[in-house]
Amino acid sequence: MNTLLQDDRAKRPNLFHFLGSIPSVELDAWLSEHQLAVPNDLKQFWQEAGGGELFETETILSPCGRGGPADDVKTVNEFHRQHGMPTDWMIFHMGLGGLSVVQSPFGTYASVREGSYEVQQTFESFADWYANLIRREYASRYNLPD
Repeated sequence: MNTLLQDDRAKRPNLFHFLGSIPSVELDAWLSEHQLAVPNDLKQFWQEAGGGELFETETILSPCGRGGPADDVKTVNEFHRQHGMPTDWMIFHMGLGGLSVVQSPFGTYASVREGSYEVQQTFESFADWYANLIRREYASRYNLPD
C-alpha cells in the first residue's frame, strides 16, 4: 500500500474500512481466471487491504467476490461494459466524483465520468491517483496535513 494512504489511515482509521488482505495465490488465480492484468501497485493494495470504503463516499472495488455485488470488480465492470465502457478498461473505484479505471494495456489510471466514460484526468500510479484525486478532495475536510 502506498505510504501516503498508510499514513492517512493511521491518522484517521475511522475513515478507512477495508475488507482485509487477499492472499497472493488467491488473487493471482482470480486475475488469471478473469483474464485481467492490473498494475503491480493496485495488485499490492488488493493483497494488503482487499478493497473497501474510504472517506465515507469512496469505494475501492474488491476482487475475488469479497465485496457485495455493488462493490465487486467483476459485477461492476460487466454492467459498465454493457453500457458502453471500453472493453480494455477496468473500473477499480467508484465515488461521488465518478469512476476510476485502469486503462489496458498500458496500466494508466484515469478518472472518468459515469455514463459517458469521458476521461477527466490521468494518473501515473495508484499513489498518484490517491494523492491527486481522492486525497485532494478530502484532506482539508478531514484535517489531513499536506
